[in-house]
Amino acid sequence: MNLGVLIAVLLYEVISIAVVTIVLTKRNKNKHEEGGFAFAGGGLPASLVGITLALTLLGSAHNWGTCQNAASMGVIAAWFGIACAVMMVVITQVTGPWMRRTGAKTAGEFLGKIFGVTSGRMISCMNAALIIGMCCLEMEAIAVTFSLMTGWSYTVCAIIGGVIAVLYVLLAGMKEIAWLNLINAILMYVALIMVFISLCTKLPGGWDAVETTMKASEDTAWMTDLFGNPALIVGFAIPSALGASLFHGVAQTGYQPIATAKNNKEVKKSIWFAGPINGCFCILPALIGVAAFSIIIYRQAGDMMMTPAMLADLLPKPVLMLLMAGFLGVDLSSFAVMSLAPATIVSHDMYTLKNPKATEAQKTKLTRVLIVVIGIVSVLICNFQPAVVDMVNWSFAFGVPVFVMAIIGLWWKRSPKASVITFIITWIVVCIWSTFGLQTYLGLANFHVSYISLIASLVVGVISTAVCKGKKGLFVKQGK
Repeated sequence: MNLGVLIAVLLYEVISIAVVTIVLTKRNKNKHEEGGFAFAGGGLPASLVGITLALTLLGSAHNWGTCQNAASMGVIAAWFGIACAVMMVVITQVTGPWMRRTGAKTAGEFLGKIFGVTSGRMISCMNAALIIGMCCLEMEAIAVTFSLMTGWSYTVCAIIGGVIAVLYVLLAGMKEIAWLNLINAILMYVALIMVFISLCTKLPGGWDAVETTMKASEDTAWMTDLFGNPALIVGFAIPSALGASLFHGVAQTGYQPIATAKNNKEVKKSIWFAGPINGCFCILPALIGVAAFSIIIYRQAGDMMMTPAMLADLLPKPVLMLLMAGFLGVDLSSFAVMSLAPATIVSHDMYTLKNPKATEAQKTKLTRVLIVVIGIVSVLICNFQPAVVDMVNWSFAFGVPVFVMAIIGLWWKRSPKASVITFIITWIVVCIWSTFGLQTYLGLANFHVSYISLIASLVVGVISTAVCKGKKGLFVKQGK
């Protein structure tokens, strides 16, 4: 067990959380900010909005998930980061400003303003369920990080990680997360660069040996080429960009950081922080994952654990400490907003149905309770340990019809009936395509579920909107 590494990382996390919380508490002692816990009072500048957005959507799929993917697809796994850079453009330049212009605080409220209460509630429920599932994936990565440091069982590490993850967000809310993200963004890149440099001397034979080993076999020769497998470009890279952009573009996970900005000008400027920080991250984890796969002895640990096993053996303790603190900070940042997002949906969209006159203090109290509940659920479910990136990309498919109908409802025609029909039919198609082996049976292994979701959404959405009665598009009516 790396006791020194564990203590150092825990001290870093606890001290950083405590210091930021104390400073922000003193600064805001005499201030009352509407939506202060969930939305940071709507007063953050572009830098903090961009960094928070970047780290919210930079977590398990980018670090350990990309290392895991690299064991089967090589450096093409880095395309997930490239896909997320596209997503950042969509959120900050297109959908985020649109959602803010409607005055909505949640994705469900946004859809409700376009199509009415029923559609809004459907999207609130869908968002909450899928985002809680993503919280479980973040908890899986947190548990892997603690397991690497301690050698303890995965379950014990998940419990420890769950406690720290809940504390990360519980004390102060979005403003705390924003400032902690600024610290962690710096740390994580320093850590990855140090790991890469360290492996230059610690890898048996260096990086040249990794390339030689991979190219020695036809089965793995393509794994060192970013464009080396056209099938994976079509079946992984493109649908990753498609699914991530369309899901997070109108989901609470993408909108929660955007809602904290001072104005839309700050939102659009935030791309200069969000794009590079999020989009570049996958490159080094993909290379590190390929390095672990190239050493046969580590393959015995399985796709997820082979990279941690290699790093534990080869890295000096100071470098390992930096990496663990960086990875843990990234995953905690993602878990924080991903747990805050469904909690916000419930407290703002659902609780107000029962208590329309709910005060901000009551909403905040409920949000905090829900964060604890989500943390407990995430610890329990993360023990199933699904393939992180595969599960994330599958979840994205459920957001595609929401994006399609949002565009139709804003700029063409608003039909509540058409929106409900499109959501239900597309979600059924997604489940059938991905659950009952239809994709394999038809010999379309590379035809990702996101493609099917987009086709179904467009066909059903356009036809049902044309046929059903409705009002003019929301922005057409408003002349925006």
